Amino acid sequence: MLSRPQRRTWRKLKIGIGSVLVAATLLILWLTGHASLRITLAELETGAKANLAVQTAVLEQLLDKFRLLSPLLARESNTVKLLSRHGTAPDPGITAIAAGMSGAEEVWLMDAGGNVVVSSRDGVAAGSIGGAEKIRQAFDQAMQGQLGRQLIIGTPETSSNYVFASPLRRGHTIVGVLAVRVSLDDVEQAWALSKDTIFALDTSGRVVVTNVPEWRGKQVDALDTGRNIAGMSATGRLKLLLPPAIAPDYHLRLSKNVAALGWQVRSQVAIEDARHRSGWALLVALLVCVIAAGGIATLIARRAEFVRQERRARAEALRLERRVQSRTADLRKANVRLEQEVREREQAEASLRLTQAELVQAAKLATLGRMSAALSHEYSQPLAAIRSDAEIAGMLIERGRAPEAKVNLARIEGMVTRMAEIAKTLKGFTRKSGTDIRPVSLRQVIDETALLLQPQIKRSNVRLDIAVPGEDIIVKGGRIRLEQVVINLLSNALDAVGGVSSPQVRLALYREGDVAVLTVSDNGPGIHAEDMPQIFDPFFTTKDVGAGLGLGLSIAYKIVHDFSGSLKAANRDSGGAEFAMRLPVADQGVLAAE
Repeated sequence: MLSRPQRRTWRKLKIGIGSVLVAATLLILWLTGHASLRITLAELETGAKANLAVQTAVLEQLLDKFRLLSPLLARESNTVKLLSRHGTAPDPGITAIAAGMSGAEEVWLMDAGGNVVVSSRDGVAAGSIGGAEKIRQAFDQAMQGQLGRQLIIGTPETSSNYVFASPLRRGHTIVGVLAVRVSLDDVEQAWALSKDTIFALDTSGRVVVTNVPEWRGKQVDALDTGRNIAGMSATGRLKLLLPPAIAPDYHLRLSKNVAALGWQVRSQVAIEDARHRSGWALLVALLVCVIAAGGIATLIARRAEFVRQERRARAEALRLERRVQSRTADLRKANVRLEQEVREREQAEASLRLTQAELVQAAKLATLGRMSAALSHEYSQPLAAIRSDAEIAGMLIERGRAPEAKVNLARIEGMVTRMAEIAKTLKGFTRKSGTDIRPVSLRQVIDETALLLQPQIKRSNVRLDIAVPGEDIIVKGGRIRLEQVVINLLSNALDAVGGVSSPQVRLALYREGDVAVLTVSDNGPGIHAEDMPQIFDPFFTTKDVGAGLGLGLSIAYKIVHDFSGSLKAANRDSGGAEFAMRLPVADQGVLAAE
């Protein structure tokens, strides 16, 4: 139970929290009303602007259509001839056809005195006086050689009309006027499909076209067009959230100028939909605030219950404290055991760190082992060739054929150079090679490789087919390293066909665009699917123990990639494996520099 001072404090706290909740609710409602009005009115304005642009285009397109009609009809030779038929019955002729086909309200011809000679409408007699009085402005402009324009403003009962007038010439003399009268009723019918109030004002502020017939022909200042919200402040717009009986007759007014006519088209958009949507947003916000207030009240009640439970828990804790004291001895013993476990764990961590250091050292030694094994593998073939050439050179010198021995000695020198280049390549196996890259003839690489492997090919009884194009292919790379790649590919192919009855190895060279392609294929057993993903990994080999170290393909792969190329392996459909090396062809600029 709470004491009396505690109850008074709790009561004041609840009053304060309630006041804060009411203030927060009012603030949320104000922000919601402001934001919802801004969003809904912005959406409404966007749609209204698009509609106003469309309706203005309807008016402009109608007048542009008939603006060209009167000059075209006035240039017809038959039109001028109609003015020369004095004393004969008027024949509508081309005027009636033009009016019927174009949709013009009326087309008529007048002589220089303003008398109607021919009209497209029935009931207008030829020679009638006063035709020009209706369109005096357009008639005078046409008589001056210009395109005459004149607006005939309508009334609430009749639609407005627009007149275009063009001069009729006989030679260089203006002998009359052709006028086309266009009814703007089609525009008003198109505007009538819009739910917005749309009207066009001339330069004097009179309503000339509108979808509200009662406004036609009147000054806009004399009309009760309601209140425009365009100039209202954000705070002032909040009154739009009031019921329509309190804040009536508000709308959004937009305007668009028609530069060719000097008119202004206005649109008055009703905002009732925006007001309703904002009202619903306020209602939702109010419901959320009520739910939140209920939740907060629930939390406060739970907090009070928690306080009471905490007091009961404290009493229970006092009782439990006595039990804890009785178990303190057991806890001391447990602490001793825990300290012992901590010391053992620290010793285990020290052992782990020592083991990790030993693993790092072992990894370093493994790296050195891989490099020494690669050196032994890649030096074996050049050393064998040097030994063979040295023996032959000695035999030739003993027989007094020293000039011929020079060829073998030069070949030994080339092998030594190749071994030095191999050493550089092995050094670049773990980091990017720094050896030079220059134009290399792939035909020369193939010839020298075939020469080096010729003894092995003869000893294996393997048929080696070499297909090269007639024109040499020059690539960017290193000649010795490319020979090393081709030797490794051919050596592997020779080993792969060792158990085949009719062993065949084929080396092909061709060009695909700016890429040189060298393929080495055999008719051996091919590559197993499980071995394909790791075929280029260092020390991976499918040969017997002692037959290979598994470094040839990995080194070849690294060399080709150093030359911006690619090396891929695949199985042939007809049996056997195929390795494809692709290298970029040296461009003409590099060849010219060399």
